[in-house]
Amino acid sequence: MDWGGTNPDDHADPAPTHNRYTIAWICALSIELAAAQAMLDNVHEALHTYENDSNTYILGSIGRHDIVIACLPDTQYGTNNAAKVLTNLTRTFPSVRLGVMVGIGGGVPSMVDMRLGDIVVGTRVMQCDLGKVVQDGQIQRTAVPKVPHHLFGTTISALRTKHESEPSRVPSILEKKMGRNPTYQHPGLPDRLFLARYEHKSSTPGCEKCDKWNLILRKERSSRAPMIHYGVITSGNQVMRCGITRDSIARQLDAICFEMEAAGLMDILPCLPIRGICDYSDSHKDKMWQRYAAATAASYARELLEILPISGAPRKVYHMLNTRKLT
Repeated sequence: MDWGGTNPDDHADPAPTHNRYTIAWICALSIELAAAQAMLDNVHEALHTYENDSNTYILGSIGRHDIVIACLPDTQYGTNNAAKVLTNLTRTFPSVRLGVMVGIGGGVPSMVDMRLGDIVVGTRVMQCDLGKVVQDGQIQRTAVPKVPHHLFGTTISALRTKHESEPSRVPSILEKKMGRNPTYQHPGLPDRLFLARYEHKSSTPGCEKCDKWNLILRKERSSRAPMIHYGVITSGNQVMRCGITRDSIARQLDAICFEMEAAGLMDILPCLPIRGICDYSDSHKDKMWQRYAAATAASYARELLEILPISGAPRKVYHMLNTRKLT
């Protein structure tokens, strides 16, 4: 696969041992896996997996970091499946110290000025389907915020500071690494945002039959370059498809993005969720934005990993019975 980025045949770099790899890159969809592989500087030869590890891995490097990429099984999403994939990965690659969960997500446009293709970096993760039923059938959410590792936090601060004086390299990375594949470029389609209460009016994805009087008019941006948002990402085992519920949960948790995997990873390994916005977490979903959103998220992940220090991360992950601890 050569989309203007990595060609495995031209850049083969055999990996001597499993202990070489210190960064895990987790994806949920094949389109996210394709975007992840395109970001690598070099692709390494495959290594054997250990007994009962059903994952398939792509090995490679970005800058000074050696990275192992894994994807969830086809059609098997959610926090539990993500946890299983990462648990197997850390057994086969015991020196992995940090992880990134990179892919698509649903935005919350009522909280920030968000457009399709924008990037959300999770400075906190909340599991939105944990809670208890209280008076009048209301759900009191009991999730505890999960914060990415300190090393991610300081690297994000450095990158945000850099972006105050110069633009993000996401557009140039996207062009360099995936420029030869037009399906991962901006689709050039209308970016429609409907009122939260207005439901999709067709059994097909397109919104041509939806009432345009229910569109929210927004000022057009001067550039197509995606904006980067930092804030709370909510994680759960169901796809958010309702604008009213989206806004209600977002207000409770101060969230700007919905996704389905990150909460399953944070207790296993220090992980940072990075999401490209492919829809607005409502009934007006359209898969036409998914590849571009996957590519913008992967491009940001690469920009971050390029400046992530190689020291200061937690030590190796050790498995004791069914629990894990960082030593």
